Amino acid sequence: MENFKYFMPTEVYFGKDIIQEKKELFKGLGKKAYIITYKLPGRHYSLEDVQAVLDEFGIEYRIEFGIEENPSTETVEKAAAEVRDWGADFIIGIGGGSPMDAAKAIGVLLKNPDKKGIDLYTDGTLESIPIIGIPTTAGTGSEVTGFSVLTRNDLDTKQAIKSHIFPKYAFLDAKYLMEMPLRLTCATCIDALCHCIESYISTAGSELSRSLCEIGFQYFAKSIDDMRTVIGDPERAQSKTPYTYETRENHMMVSLIGGMCNAQTGTCLPHGMSYALTHNKHIPHGLACGLLIAEYLKTFKEPQNVARVEKAVHLCGFKDLDEFADFIDMMLLLKSDITPTPEEIEEYTREFCEQKHRFARHPEPAGYEEVKRIYTNSLLNKKH
Repeated sequence: MENFKYFMPTEVYFGKDIIQEKKELFKGLGKKAYIITYKLPGRHYSLEDVQAVLDEFGIEYRIEFGIEENPSTETVEKAAAEVRDWGADFIIGIGGGSPMDAAKAIGVLLKNPDKKGIDLYTDGTLESIPIIGIPTTAGTGSEVTGFSVLTRNDLDTKQAIKSHIFPKYAFLDAKYLMEMPLRLTCATCIDALCHCIESYISTAGSELSRSLCEIGFQYFAKSIDDMRTVIGDPERAQSKTPYTYETRENHMMVSLIGGMCNAQTGTCLPHGMSYALTHNKHIPHGLACGLLIAEYLKTFKEPQNVARVEKAVHLCGFKDLDEFADFIDMMLLLKSDITPTPEEIEEYTREFCEQKHRFARHPEPAGYEEVKRIYTNSLLNKKH
């Protein structure tokens, strides 16, 4: 067994009504909380639970609802500037990856008031004020990773900040997922599964991280029958709570495990390649990863890597890669044809291959031809 390191500083609390159960932890972080979240069309149950605890302990708070999907450097810089003089002691990120990624970047800027947004990408020594992560989707695992990915409008791409900022606490309650609509559920679930798969295959994986990934695959397998049923039943798909609580817990576990493993290994080709689709075609991140994942898995040729792919597919509940690909294709639920032109495929491939670090954890030789083949087979002239 090879030597490995495993680092996970976030304290994770999982279960129904966990915020109320562990409310004393909020009191120990300070007297002013800055909440980063989004507005919902109905009740915002997670925000209500947080507000009840803060009110009980007399903790003053401000709420930022203006963080966009795939938050930009300019957005987090503006948010930090607006509350800097107020003096937040800690930040609570509530939502999916965007609020939590923004919370981490804002936390760094509040801890380092002399720094600008651009400094986030160059100085890896910068720390943050304490952060609490509360996911209301089951996809990014951002509540247990040190990553914060922002949109860089100056470079027309997405990029992770240099510092690794892990939340101090993560509170995971599957009841916050119950009213997630079908398309968002599918997008985030695919994202979480891709984290597990890419981490499992990555050369940065270890005996421990891969073992966790295998547990994540098995939780995914527990939910596939319910997912098929919902997608095939229009009435249930449009209901307020389309999935069972058990399925939501399974999804949250896949997301949690995917985040924990991703924190150790980082992602591989599909995630990096997906950014072009998110940025240029406005495809939600998880769906963009899902579009590419099957063709990525088909690229492997070396026996040990093929065997690892087959094991992952079987643990996820599928007999082979084709059945896995069909299931993912069913989950994409894209509302329009997003087929790029051959010229766009060339552009995406060229831009991706210029980022040499993207290949660092890929277990086989790969370059322009492999990347172009994945894009082409996944997207060109293929209708979803």
